Amino acid sequence: MRDPLSPQDLAVRREILRALARDVAVTRVSVMQTLGCEYAEVSASYARLAAAHVIVLDADSGEVWMALPFSAVPTPFRVVTGDVAVWANCAWDAFGVAAALEADVSFATPCPGSGAVITAGVRHGTVYSDPGVVAHVGVPAARWWDDIGFT
Repeated sequence: MRDPLSPQDLAVRREILRALARDVAVTRVSVMQTLGCEYAEVSASYARLAAAHVIVLDADSGEVWMALPFSAVPTPFRVVTGDVAVWANCAWDAFGVAAALEADVSFATPCPGSGAVITAGVRHGTVYSDPGVVAHVGVPAARWWDDIGFT
């Protein structure tokens, strides 16, 4: 069993999610400045959050790549809610943005098979999509974390 996350870890997670929900770039330095803590403390929290599969760190920079359901980098899933647009990692996470923000959302993304643009979203708590759209998840959920970037 993993060690529980500390109050500091949870504060770091909240700040990461707050920034990404506003489509604001998030870095260890920005989190440190916002929370008024030391860089080493933020770095330690990042490591614990990543080990707990709460965030995914970029292998090169060590900065946040994903804080589910948000992506810190552009993806084919630009999710619009009100006057804010945020990045999601996949269709599943695009719907997760609606749940995380408790808001209506919409997104358009190319079909990986045909390239045709698919529109979908959540309106008044109900999922909608173009007629005939079927989502396919090629990796069983139990194996998503084997390569979360691919999944």
